[in-house]
Amino acid sequence: MARSPESGMSYHLTQAMTGHGCFGKFLHRIRKRRNPGCDFCEEEVDDAIHTLRECPAWDPQRTQLKGKLGLQRDFTLGDIIDAIARSEEHWTAFSAYVQEVMREKEDEERRRERERASSSSFVGEDGSD
Repeated sequence: MARSPESGMSYHLTQAMTGHGCFGKFLHRIRKRRNPGCDFCEEEVDDAIHTLRECPAWDPQRTQLKGKLGLQRDFTLGDIIDAIARSEEHWTAFSAYVQEVMREKEDEERRRERERASSSSFVGEDGSD
């Protein structure tokens, strides 16, 4: 199947495929987080598989994606590959799903960073409030 230039790999798809994105596991590895857990549920390790396939925070988007791809059960990586290889429409649906989820995760990470920065900015230079 030929793909149009618009359907290529995006920034967020690349992050999801490599695991180098706004995932607790990756952020912990590069020392931006104290632990690798998920910010949206109680899972101890947040990685691309957890985010895209398991995290309950993304159930509504995941349910919509499964409908668009014609999947009747929880999908495996193989199911996704089969579906997006068959159809440009399926590729676009998967890409949009990844984009939406990753943007929301990044927005939450930025919010947390601002919160941490603002809470530390109230301490005086001598350590007093």
